[in-house]
Amino acid sequence: MGAGPRFALFCAIVLIAPGAVMALGGPRMVDLGKLVLILSPAVAGLALNPGLGRWGARRWGQVGVAAAVTLAVAGGALAVALALGAARLGHHAPQAAPVAATLLTSVLEELGWAGAGLALAVKALGRRWGVVVLGLVWAAWHLVPAFLRIGLFPELETAPPAMLAAFVASCLAYRELLTRLVERAGTWLAAAAGHAAPNLLLAGLMSGGAVLPSGPGDWPLFPAPGGLVFLAFAALAAWGVGRMRGTRRSH
Repeated sequence: MGAGPRFALFCAIVLIAPGAVMALGGPRMVDLGKLVLILSPAVAGLALNPGLGRWGARRWGQVGVAAAVTLAVAGGALAVALALGAARLGHHAPQAAPVAATLLTSVLEELGWAGAGLALAVKALGRRWGVVVLGLVWAAWHLVPAFLRIGLFPELETAPPAMLAAFVASCLAYRELLTRLVERAGTWLAAAAGHAAPNLLLAGLMSGGAVLPSGPGDWPLFPAPGGLVFLAFAALAAWGVGRMRGTRRSH
């Protein structure tokens, strides 16, 4: 099977399999669907593309840099939301945010998306369009459970059309940023660190009682994909990383 059909099959599996299980209904099937959602990119990617792609010599220090870059993106967006009063720290009673689960799921996601999935996309479509299509599939992968309204991404379930459009654009910018960080580090672990770090930040703040933007007019300040401020910071970071000396690209 050629690279194009393998990548198409990867996209079909990650988009159809989780939703098909969740749509069966019932708490158990929804929970099983969530597990399929998290595991399908890595399982399908590694089955269709054994190995995680070749990105040059590994530069392990860049894995930490990747985490710092994405923390700056999320932290910058959060700082704007705090400054404008759309977010508040320690406002409510602490919540039971699954910090350990956040770390695990972030790493598993990127094993599929930035590991085997990215390698498949680049082989099939080349560097530029491969990352664009992968970003669109990544966005759709989030929107499937949001469309089914199972409570996994509640901010997307009630999002206005403009926020959904901003979410897709944010996924494109963020996937480009994570890909550039992978190219600099020479390993998919840079994307895993870059994905996990801001997720852990937000999960930790929520466990401490923080309130993130949630009002109908506050969505542009949401400090994650879907917020316009986040989109601006992510696009700026992707541009900045691309300008750094030593960024590698695979063709």
